[in-house]
Amino acid sequence: MNRLTLNELKAALQNLGIVRGDIVHVQSDLRRIGLVDSTLTNDGICDFYLNGLLDVVGPDGTVTACTAFEDYGHYGTPFVREESPSRTDTLSEYLRTRPGAVRSMHPIVSVTGLGARAEEICGGCHYEGFGYQSPWSRLHRANAKILTLGLSADLGGTTFFHYVERLYGMPYVYTKIFDSPVFSEGREVQGPFTMSVRYLDFDIENTPVRVKNSMLQENLAQQTHTGRARSWCAATKDIVPHMMKLFDQDRWVMLKNPPSFRPGELPMDGSTGERAFLQRDTE
Repeated sequence: MNRLTLNELKAALQNLGIVRGDIVHVQSDLRRIGLVDSTLTNDGICDFYLNGLLDVVGPDGTVTACTAFEDYGHYGTPFVREESPSRTDTLSEYLRTRPGAVRSMHPIVSVTGLGARAEEICGGCHYEGFGYQSPWSRLHRANAKILTLGLSADLGGTTFFHYVERLYGMPYVYTKIFDSPVFSEGREVQGPFTMSVRYLDFDIENTPVRVKNSMLQENLAQQTHTGRARSWCAATKDIVPHMMKLFDQDRWVMLKNPPSFRPGELPMDGSTGERAFLQRDTE
């Protein structure tokens, strides 16, 4: 069975338009790519990919990843910035634990960076998950490359798209308040922390497939083979205006099916995960 070599990985990244000095935000499914050269351990595999990325972006470049802690808020589970593991993917948790890595404060959609501009992208405290001071907005302003490693256009890996949904203002999302404790450097950080999330009913289920394919069709994104899988990449300066145009044409382009809203009923989960219903008088 062929194993992906470091040179093949770096060639694939370069084919995706990644160059020295870039900020690359990566979400991945490394299992789809298959075996890699010289190692079979989880840490060795993650080190292989991280070193490949860092080699391509060079000493002036930066690699970031979503390091979401999905346990937060479930039955009051706290978020500890230095300790709470990333549930996003294997590579994100490996990046989070590297010496010199900088993790952002938000308990749900924190971002961790490693490299020259990690502090610029991930430092400080941001209370709104996808707000102006969030790493997602900073990635946008810095024109980062969004890389879905091992996740082709027909698959996911695009948390950044949810930032664009909030930027546009979509009717199938609401602002949720999170009131479970958040700790950094041994001290509790006073919130409240908030985030734009989708309603849990009305057949609302996200899919990035149409957006990713549309960007390929208009030559705004690149896709290339990476081992047994394919990877997709686009710059935030191209993603945001293109998604705005798509939303103008079809408000449901990020959903598998148009929502079946019911008048007077807006289901949502509460700040600690319990389901609640907001009712309004429709008479």
